[in-house]
Amino acid sequence: MWKISLRGILASAVLLLSASQVQARIDPASLTDEQRAYRKAVSLYKAGKFTEARLVAGTLSKYVLHPYLDYYDLYYDARPSRLREVVAYVGSNRNDGLVSDLQARYVRMLYREGQYAAVAQVRKKPFRGLGLNCVMNSALYRAGSKRQATEFMRREYMKGSAMPSECSFLMEQAWKDGVLNYSSDYTKLLKKFRIRRQDAVIRDLAKRLNGTRYASSAKIVSQLYVNPGELLNKLNRNVEDYRNVAVGAVLLLARKNAETALSVLDTVVRKFELNASQVNECKSFIIRHLMQQKRSDHMEWLDRNLMTLKDPDDLIQNRVKLAIWQENWRDLDLWLKKLSPKEARESKWTYWRAFALEKQGRLKEARSMYLKILSDRSFYSFMVSQKFSIPWPFLEQRVWMSPMDEKKALAKWTEFAKVRELLAVGDISNAGREWYYFILRLTPKEVAEAGVLAYNRGWYDYSLKACIYGKAWNLLQLRFPMPMRDYYRRMSKETGVSESFLYAISRQESSLNPTAVSPAGAKGMMQLMPATASMVARKFRIPYSGEADLLDPETNISLGAHYLQHLLEGYDNNRILAATAYNAGPHRVEAWRSKDGRGKSVDVWVENIPFNETRNYVQNVIIFDAIYQKYMKKEPYFLTKKEFSFKY
Repeated sequence: MWKISLRGILASAVLLLSASQVQARIDPASLTDEQRAYRKAVSLYKAGKFTEARLVAGTLSKYVLHPYLDYYDLYYDARPSRLREVVAYVGSNRNDGLVSDLQARYVRMLYREGQYAAVAQVRKKPFRGLGLNCVMNSALYRAGSKRQATEFMRREYMKGSAMPSECSFLMEQAWKDGVLNYSSDYTKLLKKFRIRRQDAVIRDLAKRLNGTRYASSAKIVSQLYVNPGELLNKLNRNVEDYRNVAVGAVLLLARKNAETALSVLDTVVRKFELNASQVNECKSFIIRHLMQQKRSDHMEWLDRNLMTLKDPDDLIQNRVKLAIWQENWRDLDLWLKKLSPKEARESKWTYWRAFALEKQGRLKEARSMYLKILSDRSFYSFMVSQKFSIPWPFLEQRVWMSPMDEKKALAKWTEFAKVRELLAVGDISNAGREWYYFILRLTPKEVAEAGVLAYNRGWYDYSLKACIYGKAWNLLQLRFPMPMRDYYRRMSKETGVSESFLYAISRQESSLNPTAVSPAGAKGMMQLMPATASMVARKFRIPYSGEADLLDPETNISLGAHYLQHLLEGYDNNRILAATAYNAGPHRVEAWRSKDGRGKSVDVWVENIPFNETRNYVQNVIIFDAIYQKYMKKEPYFLTKKEFSFKY
């Protein structure tokens, strides 16, 4: 096994910046002549001054970023006559991000210019975005492939996605050609009927069906969506596809109250003559929600029917978790044995099988089974180490390897040279994409070399991403860097939150990317929502002028550290509860706490966190904390005695 040593690098307490932060502080005076010329050429292309841009670009024919200038030339001076150049560029360039952007530009331009057959020459596989795929299929329709194009539109429409304006033409043609009709709208209505938070879509579809043969049926469906408990009173056999409506209403009712859904199930089955498949769908949904609602008063019915379902593996996993929550060790052992062989091999189920043996007094067997999972770095293997006071299973892949000389790296990897130059000229977006496609092409040893090079340059987010993209999970020193170390230390002293916990939260939230923005609007290193940031700023009197401040690393870390201080103070310094609240909100912590008066052990409680995202989040943060302690040269711990013994 080859190993990498970063001892000299990690020992340094020098404040190093991420690649993104470097760009925020670019000094134009520090640029080389080539870099200045490149920036000038890009500006000229964007301004539409193509003759001047090409003159400058001509002086950079040997510059490593010249392919980007070719891209800007084709992108900003887009003309149908350049189709052959575009096809050649696409065929020779390995940066799929650039290629995709260029293809999108030309697909739209060629369609707008009426050159429909040419669109397929630019790109054949679908784009990620629905709008562009609608443009491609609109071109197909106009070029004569009508059925193929409208069938695409039918599939997308039935998925229920919001339709961008670029789909309007194809949507209109699909209706004109009869591929879409009012029957499609009613089918879509029934599909949406089974899904939560579709009130507006349900109302819109019911309104569209006014005046059609589906009007009265759609009205009843929309009423049942609001109040599924009226199922037996409002639904009758005159409703189109009444059996599917009945099934949908049972599913909606089960979400609200699984016991009520169970109480009407037999009547619904008889009244609407549901077939075996529909009955099983209702039963599986009721079973799932009985378990989620942690009901214990229908266990005989639940267990009997669970085993009659087809492919019940995910429900059996939930049944295992319910046995864990109920502390029913006999049932736990029974249901663990019903997992599929593939699922049963997962380390967490090995842990719980050992747990069941331990609770039954079979201690020797339990210990032997517990120790089997120490070859896996997970929340469960760390729990085993805690239980038996044995070394922590960091499973680090250390490499003894002098960092590659940067000149050799630049000569060996054109992509590395491109990334360096893109960062130097301030093009963060393309630098990130170039790094991604670069890492994907490397061998495992080269991933480590590239990660060390990035680390040495202070590109902490890039060294981390090298491990993620290259799936080098055991290169812990590269996966857990410590940017802005001085500032994290300062915030730790100011708030009383351990430095390792601050890093663990930042690492899990954003992979230490100060410019990260989530789809929900959380921003920065510690992924704070603007409302949370405002609350924390007021409480701790931290200067804060609005959400734009969250992309300033120091402001973000300060607000995040003080928010963690606030949470830890509320949970008696319990990181399990604080991490849960940080991810899912304090209100959910209270909703998920045991109500039996006795409380649950930490492993039982964490296993039963209802949201997969939050459960994984909490497990990761606690492991990350221990890893950061290790690299801070502290004696690492997993859970404190109070966290381990606390009844949740």
